[in-house]
Amino acid sequence: MRSDKTVDEKSGQWGEASQGDRLALSRTLLSIMKDGVFFADRSLRIRYANHAFVMSTSLDSFVDEPPTLNQLYPEPMNDRPLANAKAALESVGYWSGELTRSRDSSRPSVEEIRLSLAPEASAACSPVDGPCYVGVVRDVTDEREALERLAWTRNHDELTGLPNRTLFAAAIDSVIKRSDAETSSLVVVVADLDDFKRYNTDFGHDCGDLLLRAAGKRVAATVRAGDICARTAGDEFGVLMPVRDPDESHEAAARGQAAFGEPILLDGKSFGLRASLGVAVWPRDGANATELLAAADVALQACKDAGRNGITQFEEGLYRDRRGRTALETDLRAAIEAGLLFVHYQPVVRVSTGEIESVEALVRWDDPIRGDVAPESFIPLAEETGLIIRLGELVMRTACRQGGAWTRSDSASLKVAVNVSPVQLERPEFPSMIAEVLETTGLSPDRLIVEITESVLLERLDDAALGIARLKALGVSLSVDDFGTGYSSLSYLKNLPIDMVKIDRDFIKDIETSNAAREIVSGIVALAHRMNLSVVAEGVEAAEQFYLLKSMGCDFAQGFLFSHALPPLELEGRYLSRGTGSRYSSFLLRR
Repeated sequence: MRSDKTVDEKSGQWGEASQGDRLALSRTLLSIMKDGVFFADRSLRIRYANHAFVMSTSLDSFVDEPPTLNQLYPEPMNDRPLANAKAALESVGYWSGELTRSRDSSRPSVEEIRLSLAPEASAACSPVDGPCYVGVVRDVTDEREALERLAWTRNHDELTGLPNRTLFAAAIDSVIKRSDAETSSLVVVVADLDDFKRYNTDFGHDCGDLLLRAAGKRVAATVRAGDICARTAGDEFGVLMPVRDPDESHEAAARGQAAFGEPILLDGKSFGLRASLGVAVWPRDGANATELLAAADVALQACKDAGRNGITQFEEGLYRDRRGRTALETDLRAAIEAGLLFVHYQPVVRVSTGEIESVEALVRWDDPIRGDVAPESFIPLAEETGLIIRLGELVMRTACRQGGAWTRSDSASLKVAVNVSPVQLERPEFPSMIAEVLETTGLSPDRLIVEITESVLLERLDDAALGIARLKALGVSLSVDDFGTGYSSLSYLKNLPIDMVKIDRDFIKDIETSNAAREIVSGIVALAHRMNLSVVAEGVEAAEQFYLLKSMGCDFAQGFLFSHALPPLELEGRYLSRGTGSRYSSFLLRR
């Protein structure tokens, strides 16, 4: 209802009693807030504080006069932020930042503070001390530690403590930038433990982990000062060694192989490890980390093909011996043209109820000669050759058509998730293609989830942002897939219209046994919820993992615990009940 009365006329109607009531209510709200709230004068001397701020800062211990923020935060690292705060408040009337305060415990607290001019609160400050500022304080210590732990995990292998492949590649590029190709060389060695799977099979994964940890220590102890070692994959290690001449590469690789020469003793048992090594040399075999690691991997595979337990130097001829890449590309092109690829669907379960919330569309290829071809074998090839454009559209049309059929057969809101390639996302016509597919198949936009791999966002953040905005304008939901394999910080998502994140399976597999893994996953869930994002956990294979995710407040779960990816008819027969008044069969896991 519209009113033509002025603000002053309206406020006058409330009377003195109503103003008093509102003041009392404001004091009550401030007293029960978990965040600290205070009013300060021009010199940032505290003039009023709520209970939370009083308790967190021991404000009552200042008897003679109220303290300033400099007295409450006397640590030297706070001097510059507080000086900046005063300057900003005088010039623009607002400042936000972080201050550090020592505590009785071993770790200091990190507190996020926002200060702004509050002319309506001038009663809290005398005219001489004015103007008055209001401050809000929140302890972000746990969040910062979770982010730091997440960042460490992003670049290191938790089992061995060594750098992972991402950090190893960055280190290679960094050393290359500082090196002179005319006077020095760099040797990159990739070592893979031969037949290591049998240790996991015969003695259990715990024993396998102990062996990998011991092998990592051996590698680290064998290399020279200035060399860099890493765990680059499950049972694979990498070493970067500067040398004066490329001819020293074999000798350098032999030093790396020496790490596996002596048996490892565990609980009185002797375990003899053997390793295959691939060697690449900069600048001869590659100009950067990507090329050098690719060359070393090719050499490593050649070593394994030649009988293992040896050292193979990279040479150009090895590329010609790679497994029928050209033949695979030709057959993939023909399979797409002939419609021989098909889509299976894996359920995504709502953790709180056990019901199927959505399904992820996953492409499959059953080649007449090769049999089932793993997606990780042909999808990267499709991206390299441009076939991903037609393949991606095929999967999108198939999934939306099936989703539309499920929608028409029942009123339940089953959503369909489709992962898109960075090649697709970069094409300006991609959003138009999805709009046309939705219209043709009859699937409502709010039932389509477009999944974008995190690495795509990080590598092409500016370019991806425009494509993401266009997709969001269609009304579809957007999800960041494989979260944790990139920068592992939710901060870059603040300005993107993302609806959910999918925690990478590597973070989920260890939550039963690793406190660090549990803290990381719990931190991701909490931070995502703070940003109003839903969270999906990928790779859930054990009931205990499900229980832990449920206790953390994770929204959705996906993995072999519930189901493999299934053809649509088999999915319907197993899990999508009909005629029972409920669309879904529930995966209710109760202890």
